[in-house]
Amino acid sequence: MDLVQKSIEYMDLEKISQAKMATLVGIGESTISRWLKGNYPNPETIDRKIEAFFEKENLRSAQIGTKDIGFTMTNISKNVWDVLEYVRLRRLVGTVYGDAGIGKTRTLKEWAKGKPDVIVVTASPAFSNPKPFCKLLARELKTIRVGGMDDIYLDILDKLQGADKTIVIDEAQHLNRRTLEQVRDINDSTETAIILIGNEIIYSKMVGKQQAEFAQLFSRIGIRNHLLTDMFTKDDVKMVFGDGTDDVVSFLHNICRSKYGLRGAINVFINAKNNEDVTQKGLKAMAKLMGILV
Repeated sequence: MDLVQKSIEYMDLEKISQAKMATLVGIGESTISRWLKGNYPNPETIDRKIEAFFEKENLRSAQIGTKDIGFTMTNISKNVWDVLEYVRLRRLVGTVYGDAGIGKTRTLKEWAKGKPDVIVVTASPAFSNPKPFCKLLARELKTIRVGGMDDIYLDILDKLQGADKTIVIDEAQHLNRRTLEQVRDINDSTETAIILIGNEIIYSKMVGKQQAEFAQLFSRIGIRNHLLTDMFTKDDVKMVFGDGTDDVVSFLHNICRSKYGLRGAINVFINAKNNEDVTQKGLKAMAKLMGILV
């Protein structure tokens, strides 16, 4: 099969456009278009880039990755799922917070599938202040992102009014007090369900030393769910990784209940699997190599 036909079949299989394929290969969209049509003046230069791309893809396909570990409704995932659905139906402000790497984001992504009323945004330090966050939210809502803060915010409220939407903010611990107050106001003004997902910081901000500043927001929270790595059970481990020997299950369970969480256990398992040794000895060796000590 020649490279052109191979590229066309790859784009059809992966359901990607010529523009996306061009980005992956590292060339311009017009270049790949001409190359596919057979009228690029120096096709051999593009051939080499296409060959390098497929070589990398072939090597990648021989390895397993995190997406090869399917979603599993663990005990923690069930807790997250129930809160997400409850807040969505009741139009509340809710929080899901706790240890990193326990599957909060993975559960959110699975729960949000097929729900056109759910808008998911991921906060970061760059969006901690009100205007950057509103621009981030406006992009997801497909409203205006230019102009003054008041114009952007009013357009967001207009878009949400009566729309019965749910906004989920992942990594919400990055939002500062003024931004969290604005989030509260969105719920007050439009009855939009708001779910804040993050680590312990998002909760401690509201009940710790700054309690007075966050009192109004805290009083609006209709449901709170605190999740810890020690909530993982051995049955959860078996559901995620399949039945294994008792020593393998126990070792992966120990990682899940440590500071590394389920994410750490998955990474150890995947690397050990790619190393073709998922015995307890192989898992321990891989964990040590990765600096995961339990």
